[in-house]
Amino acid sequence: MTDKELRRLSRGELLEMLIAQAAENDQLKNRLEQAEAQLRDRKIAINNAGSLAEAALSLNGVFQAAEAAAQQYLENIERISGQQDAICRDMKEQAKQEAAEIRQEAEAYSQKVHADADAYWKQVAARASKLLADQEALRQLIQSAGEVEINEEHSKSVPRASNPGTARNGA
Repeated sequence: MTDKELRRLSRGELLEMLIAQAAENDQLKNRLEQAEAQLRDRKIAINNAGSLAEAALSLNGVFQAAEAAAQQYLENIERISGQQDAICRDMKEQAKQEAAEIRQEAEAYSQKVHADADAYWKQVAARASKLLADQEALRQLIQSAGEVEINEEHSKSVPRASNPGTARNGA
């Protein structure tokens, strides 16, 4: 199976492959244990056979089977390790991409929030300035109205003319 095909597999499929390989490894271990058991049995048989040549011929098959099983086991381990390394690299790259996207989204959101806050602050500052200007205008208006009232009260208390009739008509 090529690297491209492995990358296209889902995590579940990859886990199934890994489980299958683990089961195959277990089977190979069992076969190796059986071969070792047969080897022990053959050693007993060799001791009983008495002939060194017969023992060498019978052991040769056992050693070949054990060597083949061990070689197959090592090859499977190397293949699985390579697949896992490729999967880990892909997952790491994907995680980096997702983190970069999240950072970009956070930065965009932060800029939007800052822009909104700045706009709101400008509105608040403009309103505050307007309120202060309105307050100052009102204060001046009240102050000028107070001066007019004081002048009107002052003019009522001081008699204007000696003829009271003319004062009423003018008033």
